[in-house]
Amino acid sequence: MTGPGSTVRSASVVELGVALVLLAVGAVASCVLAVAWLTAYVGSVPFPVTILVAGAWTVFLVRVASAWSDRAIVSAFPALIWVLTLVALNLGPGGDMPVPLGLRGLALLVVGGLIPLWVATAGRSLSPDAHRG
Repeated sequence: MTGPGSTVRSASVVELGVALVLLAVGAVASCVLAVAWLTAYVGSVPFPVTILVAGAWTVFLVRVASAWSDRAIVSAFPALIWVLTLVALNLGPGGDMPVPLGLRGLALLVVGGLIPLWVATAGRSLSPDAHRG
């Protein structure tokens, strides 16, 4: 979905591929850092600010991806990579679960992955618009 004044580049396959790889690296790094700092405390109070940072960063990556293509799958790619990274981290070696089960883990999944995924796909139809040329 592009609004008035937004620009979508006509990218070659190589450019789009490089852009998607860089967006994937940004999504993976964001997820790993958010998980690493999820259990941070300020004094004796939990301070999971990384949930908000991860959400804002992933929405930013989704917006950058949507500038490269009109297709919803391209826009959703960074959010999908982010969610898959979160799942992979919890299925990690030795049965470790770095994301705690509970409200913080659920909030991280929703704000960091599902809301950006919704932003990437909201208002997009699966069929091409007849009025676009």
